[in-house]
Amino acid sequence: METRHKKTDTRTLSCGSVCAKLMLAVALFMPALMAFRGVPGGGETRKVTEVLKIVEVVEKPRPKDLVTVYNIVKSHRSDITDSEAWRVSEVILEESLKRNLDPMLVVAVIEIESRFQYSAISPAGARGIMQIMPDTGRFLTAAVGRELGLLPVVYRPESLDDPILNIRMGVYYLHDLRKQFRNLHLALIAYNAGPAEAQNRLENNQVFSQEYATLVLDAYRRHTNRKAPTF
Repeated sequence: METRHKKTDTRTLSCGSVCAKLMLAVALFMPALMAFRGVPGGGETRKVTEVLKIVEVVEKPRPKDLVTVYNIVKSHRSDITDSEAWRVSEVILEESLKRNLDPMLVVAVIEIESRFQYSAISPAGARGIMQIMPDTGRFLTAAVGRELGLLPVVYRPESLDDPILNIRMGVYYLHDLRKQFRNLHLALIAYNAGPAEAQNRLENNQVFSQEYATLVLDAYRRHTNRKAPTF
C-alpha cells in the first residue's frame, strides 16, 4: 500500500507540474495572441489606443499668396502634377520675397514672357519660363552661384529650360534692373529690351516702347485688383 501511495503522489506531482507550466505559457502568450486577433488587452491597450487617437498628422496651412500663385500656375499648366506646380509656386514666392519684389509681379512677368512654358524659346533666342537670353544666363549663373556659395559650373544655354533655375535667375535679374533704373516701369522695359538698349535710349532722350511694361502691369492688376508699384 505504501508503495502504491508513493507512486500515486509522484504522478499527482508530475501532473500538477505540467498544469502549472501550461498555465504559465498561457499567461505569457495570451497578450500577444489577443493583440494579434485585435482583442483589447486591458488598460495598457486602451491607453495606447487613446494616445493614437490624440496624435494626428495635421497639414500646415499654406500661405494665401502661395495658394494664389499656385492657382495661376495651374490655370496655365494643367498638364503638370500638383507637386510640380507647388514647387514652382514656392520658388516664385521664395525668390520674390528674398529680392523684395511682389510675387504677383513676378507671376505677371512669367505670364507675359512664356505662359509658364518651361522650354519656350523666343525668335531672339531667349529661353525658359522667364525668357532669359543665353548671354544674360551666363552672367546670371555666375552671379547667383557666387551668392549661393556654389562652385563655378559649366554653363549651357539648355540649363535655362530648368524652371527652378530660370526663376531664380529671372527674379535676380529683375531685382538688379530695378536697382539700376530706380523705377519699376523702366526696369520692365530693360528686362524686355535689354539694359544697354534702355540705358542708351534714356541717355539720348529717345522714346521707349511701352507695350511690354503695359502688358505686365495689366496682368498684375488683373491678378491682384490693385495698382502696381512704381519702384
